[in-house]
Amino acid sequence: MDKLVVILTFFLTHFFIFPLGNFVNGATITSCTQTPYPDVCNFYMGNSLNVAANLDQTQFSFRDVAIQVTLSQAVQAHQLVSSMDSSSFDQRAKLAWNDCVELYEDTIHHLNLSKTTNNQIDSQTWLSAAIANQQTCQNGFIDFNLASHLQTLPSMLGNITKLISNSLAINKATTVTSSTSHSNFAKQVANRRLLSDGFPAWLSVADRKLLQTTGAPPKADIVVAQDGSGNFKTITEAVAAAGGGKRTVIYVKAGVYKENVDIKRSAKNIMLVGDGIDATIVTGSKNAQTTTTFRSATV
Repeated sequence: MDKLVVILTFFLTHFFIFPLGNFVNGATITSCTQTPYPDVCNFYMGNSLNVAANLDQTQFSFRDVAIQVTLSQAVQAHQLVSSMDSSSFDQRAKLAWNDCVELYEDTIHHLNLSKTTNNQIDSQTWLSAAIANQQTCQNGFIDFNLASHLQTLPSMLGNITKLISNSLAINKATTVTSSTSHSNFAKQVANRRLLSDGFPAWLSVADRKLLQTTGAPPKADIVVAQDGSGNFKTITEAVAAAGGGKRTVIYVKAGVYKENVDIKRSAKNIMLVGDGIDATIVTGSKNAQTTTTFRSATV
């Protein structure tokens, strides 16, 4: 055990910027001392069986473990929220609850992306999105003046927000103090710069050509037409038919489409093309009394 403490102390003093902190289960969790919620950090990190095993000799190890612990708790939170007994909820409360279930799915997705990427700046963006999901979940109930229903949600949800906040702080500190962060940041900024044609550098040549197409629309994989001359009469049907991960170009012919088009996160690489701003019109109607802010967006 003494040998383990010596090894961990050497690693943490040489590879992380925060001063020495508390001893938790024999491991020195130094980074917790300057996170926004050190008690939460110490409790969950200290009780993680994988902390010592994952603290290898890299400067991102503590960050990786923090995100992994947060991810594990988010998975548990999603299971608890999705298995709640909502039979006593009215229609509006169920709408807000459904938002929370989906938002926790999104949170798990964002945390997974943060865990697997080598780009600390992208990780910061995904962690920020994950923490925003927590507030959006609450807002669904608040929008309907059902704040009291928040008390029925699992109590651990408050700790999820704190864990993500801690992960944000750790990730940011790691990014700023990384010996290669400045050069990496310069490369990332360069990759985000706009070229002379107005497109970012990371956009492929093929994608630029597709977006620059003028005159006749690009070759469509699916055609939507209200008169029945296409594959589908509604955009919603066309989006549902698209899939497989490959790019799908959906050409929507001129007309007024009265529908609320909801494109899920799982529907990737979908491109919608119309006949012009005054020709192809998508319009929908939602009642504020039965729609949360989260569900208010449309095409």
